[in-house]
Amino acid sequence: MTITEPTTDAEGVSVEPELCWLNLADLAAHPDNPRSSLGDLTELVRSIRSHGILEPLVVLPADADGVYRIVAGHRRHAAGIKAGVTDVPAVVRHMTPVEVIEAMLSENVNRSDLTVAEEVRAIERLMSLDGGLTPAKLCKRIGRSQAWVRSRMAVTILPSRWRTALDTGDLSLAAGEAAASVADLGPEHLDAVCERLAGRGWHDPARTVAAYRDDLRRADAYNQAVDKARSKHPVVFTNDEPAPDKAKRLGELFDPDGCKAHGGEPCHAIVVRSKTWGEGVDRYEVCTDPRRHAPSRVGTANGSDIATDRTPTRNTGGGDDSHAKRKARLARLAHATETFARPRGGFSQTDLTRLALHGLIHEAGRDALAFAATMLCHDQPREITIERLLDGVDTHAGLVRVAGAVAFGLAENHMYWSAGSPQCRDYLAQLTGSGWTPDDWTAAVLDRNAARDTFAAELTAADEPDDDSDEADDDTDDEDSGDLDG
Repeated sequence: MTITEPTTDAEGVSVEPELCWLNLADLAAHPDNPRSSLGDLTELVRSIRSHGILEPLVVLPADADGVYRIVAGHRRHAAGIKAGVTDVPAVVRHMTPVEVIEAMLSENVNRSDLTVAEEVRAIERLMSLDGGLTPAKLCKRIGRSQAWVRSRMAVTILPSRWRTALDTGDLSLAAGEAAASVADLGPEHLDAVCERLAGRGWHDPARTVAAYRDDLRRADAYNQAVDKARSKHPVVFTNDEPAPDKAKRLGELFDPDGCKAHGGEPCHAIVVRSKTWGEGVDRYEVCTDPRRHAPSRVGTANGSDIATDRTPTRNTGGGDDSHAKRKARLARLAHATETFARPRGGFSQTDLTRLALHGLIHEAGRDALAFAATMLCHDQPREITIERLLDGVDTHAGLVRVAGAVAFGLAENHMYWSAGSPQCRDYLAQLTGSGWTPDDWTAAVLDRNAARDTFAAELTAADEPDDDSDEADDDTDDEDSGDLDG
């Protein structure tokens, strides 16, 4: 039987581990044992009854009450009690509190006996005992990778509710680690991000957290814009207090000089609205009573000294211009239809290509644009706008390059949940065709796509009629008709 290495006590005196037999009644579980459940002991109890306890337990020296705290062997201790064993072999070893937890953690994690929440609890206890603990130090002590240690260190900041969710599967470890990155915002934000991430295993947690921070930044920008507007203008309309329906933007009523002069009018107001993209704020000036500026009212008691220089659109039907809009749409579609049908003199291929590429870029969402900006090596791709993406693009080749990156970004945005779509298949074909070696996950996706293609081809082949079978059916039909004639 192997005895562990000698250690030293607090005074530096060498202390040899002692191998001895101890009474089970004198042993007790260590309070810092990371295991909350010992699991099913049936087989272990049966083995102990047949062969006894073959592997010694590791315990700390007896305390003032004569109790030996178990470091390694909690299951053997519990099974021995059930098996009716009285004495067990044990190694009494002097260990520091940090060494105790590291030993218990190492023994269990290397056998995959602990749940994620139990692993996190043990590491949290170690961090409380050793203020200078780092992933690099701990991974060497317990035999795990730095990534394994770092992820569990990160989620120690999560509330107990979400640590439990790590075990139930409602929150993945990757999601918990991403959520922990917003701890600087406060506990209420930590809980809110976990709520967003819970049960959404197919989402990219890092992107969800980035989107949450973007939402906070936009909300803060909106609130600041509202406060600034209210400090300078008496009338400010917001999301909660919208402008009246009759209000018009100044640009719809006046030229630039008129817009500037309107600032002193009693019908002048500022509108501040929040947006879910870009900077998060839309601010503009409006006139709350455009009729005051009609030329016929200038100089009257109900009018203004500033007249509008724009002829307002008068709609029929009480302001409903839907009929006019539909009529205009039909006119546009009719002209486009006629032009496309012309064999010559229609839309040029260059113009159609440019329009298609611009349309692709402008219809792309924020995530696709961010992926495209990453591929095109833009700084801060999460903050990219269409204008910045197209800045300096003045050639057809440049436009094709940007649009291609956006198309790649659209496909990448769908890779997590629809990797078998034609868009994603084309994307992967371009990557592999340009010399890229797929990683394990992408290789598995390509294999699944190939398997689906094979299965679809087999189904198609099975549905096609057999020529010989058709001829046989024809012969049978002839014979049947002959019998009937006879």
